[in-house]
Amino acid sequence: MKIDTENYLTAAQVAEELGACKRAVYRAMARATEDGKETFVKIFGRSLLPRNRLDILKAYYFPPYSEAHQAKVKEWGASGGSAKRDNRLRREKTQKST
Repeated sequence: MKIDTENYLTAAQVAEELGACKRAVYRAMARATEDGKETFVKIFGRSLLPRNRLDILKAYYFPPYSEAHQAKVKEWGASGGSAKRDNRLRREKTQKST
């Protein structure tokens, strides 16, 4: 089986195309996968992006400080985390034991 390497990109090549780091590429890939859009394919144990799916991945990449990124930051922040709850429970536990 011969694979045309011109039709597939590695994560490093995608990062170079987007002007991002590889971690940002993997985050975009995870967001796309959460929405049910498969971007990367596994070939011989390597994750490769078919060139024709690059536009799909671009839709899930938010460059830092862009308007799209700032909107997502607000969305991500609004979802909150568990730190405040964990701290409250820890305080309540220590107050009961003293």
